[in-house]
Amino acid sequence: MENIGHGVLEVFITTDHLGEVMVNITTPKFNPGYFQTLTVKNKEVKKVSFDHKIGGVGTELSNKGIYVQSDNEVAIYAVNKASVTTDACIVFPVDTLGDEYYVITWNERSQFMIISTEDNTEVTITVGRTGTSIIFNSQAYNSGMSFTMNMTQFQTFHAFGGKTSDYSGTYITSSKVIAVFSGSQCNEIGLGACDHLISQMTPVETFGNNFVTINMASCNRPVNFKIVVSENDTLVNISGRSIVSLLKPGDSYSFSTTSLTSTVVLTDKPAALAFFSEGGCGGDSGDPAMILLPPIQQFAADYTFSTVEFPSDPFTSSLTIVIAESEISGLLLDRKNITSEQWRPIIGSNTLRITNILVTEGSHTVYHINPTVTFLAVSTGVGRYNSYGYSAGQRLAPINNNCSISVTVAGDIIDNDCDGLIDEELKDGKDNDGDGKIDEDLAMYFEEFESTTKELSTKELPTTEFLQTELSTTELPTTELSTISMSASSTRHFPKTTFIKTFASTTTSRETVTTTKLTTISRQPTTTSIQSTTTLPTTSDMQMQNFSEEVLSTDLVIAGVVISMFAYESREGSFKIQNSKFKIHNSKHKEFRFRFPPFLCHVVSVSRLKMYLSEGWLLVKML
Repeated sequence: MENIGHGVLEVFITTDHLGEVMVNITTPKFNPGYFQTLTVKNKEVKKVSFDHKIGGVGTELSNKGIYVQSDNEVAIYAVNKASVTTDACIVFPVDTLGDEYYVITWNERSQFMIISTEDNTEVTITVGRTGTSIIFNSQAYNSGMSFTMNMTQFQTFHAFGGKTSDYSGTYITSSKVIAVFSGSQCNEIGLGACDHLISQMTPVETFGNNFVTINMASCNRPVNFKIVVSENDTLVNISGRSIVSLLKPGDSYSFSTTSLTSTVVLTDKPAALAFFSEGGCGGDSGDPAMILLPPIQQFAADYTFSTVEFPSDPFTSSLTIVIAESEISGLLLDRKNITSEQWRPIIGSNTLRITNILVTEGSHTVYHINPTVTFLAVSTGVGRYNSYGYSAGQRLAPINNNCSISVTVAGDIIDNDCDGLIDEELKDGKDNDGDGKIDEDLAMYFEEFESTTKELSTKELPTTEFLQTELSTTELPTTELSTISMSASSTRHFPKTTFIKTFASTTTSRETVTTTKLTTISRQPTTTSIQSTTTLPTTSDMQMQNFSEEVLSTDLVIAGVVISMFAYESREGSFKIQNSKFKIHNSKHKEFRFRFPPFLCHVVSVSRLKMYLSEGWLLVKML
């Protein structure tokens, strides 16, 4: 998106894959002649810069997509960097995108950007109830008004609201999956000057109802927050404050906390929460930054992230972590224990703790040795009249949809047993979550951890109680967190434990799955509770064995690179199985995460795709 300083547009690429990854980059419509190839290794960061003209300007429909292909998993961070006005964000994979979004911005020079991932995508924008008007094609669309456009692959729509503006609550739907970014060209918040703001919005299906606010590390200033809700009559409970009622979908509420105060925020219906730091951190240090904070239900168990490089005015970079106090000893940052850090309590929780850790410039990995333990990781930096911030990653599970029973594949990010939890079991023959079942919804170990040790401690595993909260449909609970238990009438299944990979952290296959009978899951509309299953052939029926001579591709998309879109997608590849060629199908379906014709499944990575195929999933067709 547009930066007031005509900044340098950069994409940072890193990986936690233990081998070398090949990456190809093109701009199919903006400049068809552009092509670049690079390789990236574990913990290495590669930077690619682009002409600032490829960024969105004003309110326009344009062709500013960037196409990136890699032969293994990578993490991508987009940075719009100018002198004294910078921000950054993690960018999400295509298979985690959706077709329904709400925009969150602050109150000055607000803007948002839409990126189409497929041709013939119909996009409808409805201006929020209190939102700034959008003037497009000489037509003014005021609050509550809608307009529709048809977008092609890599096409972008950019909206800019002017000096005093706020697009919060603007509602966007599409016929196929899209990416949505929002922020500000330059926003002044608190003391100091204005600064560029950017964050990628998450689909409504991934919204949560339990959040933790954080501080801006290395900045002794208050922090502002804005919450946007997705359903009628939503109650918001900020620990120690009066309950707030938001009447309509898209309604928002803003509040602030002091510099080192963190608190629990609960809602009784799905919502999104954004962080807006203030400038004026002391002397010439700091300016505003924006971060979309993941809900507790979407915390992950490992992250790979990179700091932002600015040689002329270096940032003081930090990592903020929120985790249950009982699990701190299992955290590793770049393979080193971090128990010696100062951990602070969080208002509204007896179990959660928060800390800010200074980190050096470059790529870092933070993970828990127990893959069922999840935590929050946020990367921030403060410089001379400058700052940045972004979530180091998150799980993007569709936790607001119906659930169907399915057979587990380790790390599949599916609620296999429909108990409201995701990947909460270790493959250890024990009932880790206390539901009377064993190994029914398996997590997967982080690749780096598994490369250094072959077994986890046999100590009694925690139940991550800080994620439990009784949620009533009529009244908001107290702010004490324990595990999420939905009422019997609810069709939403909120997970408690880990998604072993985020897209700040990449997913790889770490376990051999021995199950020979798999059941697909079907995502039903939220208006029905019907469940559907389909039994797939056994491994022996498919006669599939180990892969050889594999040539798999991983496709990624970036669009409107002024912090535009990056997306990961297993689009197409070929490989040999017992000397027979097969082709992976790309369904081009808006629910790509769960759909490969003719059956339904969940695929988020090439390595996991290989696991599915080896276990007999009908994802391939003989050529």
